[in-house]
Amino acid sequence: MGISLRAYARMRGCSLTAVQKAIASKRITPLPDGTIDPERANQEWAKNTFAGQTIHKATTSAQPPRVPPAPEPSGPVGDPVTAYLRARAVKESFAARTAQLEYEERAGKLIQAVRASEYAATFSAIVKDALMAMPDRVSPMLAAVDDEKAIHRMLVAEVSALLRKVSKAVADAGL
Repeated sequence: MGISLRAYARMRGCSLTAVQKAIASKRITPLPDGTIDPERANQEWAKNTFAGQTIHKATTSAQPPRVPPAPEPSGPVGDPVTAYLRARAVKESFAARTAQLEYEERAGKLIQAVRASEYAATFSAIVKDALMAMPDRVSPMLAAVDDEKAIHRMLVAEVSALLRKVSKAVADAGL
């Protein structure tokens, strides 16, 4: 003979509805007369709700969502509740990662891969053009100078001009 659902809910510190939902979802099983064996129900509750607690902790933590484990090979699954909880965990994890990516994109922390590729191509072209033109522009000036410090200053000025040009391009792109 067990205890009533209400008494078990009070003993467990949860609502009667939570106990009824646990029975309906087969997380705990009542005795044939409809009462609850507290020891067995506590063991079943802990065993069958661990995956759900893990889901809740993962979605409410401040850490970024983790990549879900690799899917298990398809085949006969012993417990349909466990299979459902596992599938739900994968779904919730995906939804959390998708929501985080959408938020970061709207906040301006992320850009589309196509735009990033365009920016990289633009910056590469600026640097390449400037470096290819540098010898033609600087060599006559360097040939006329005998002072090592003057040559150094001229090269530093050219490199600084290139870096300013790239910085301006980055600022104009809004990055």
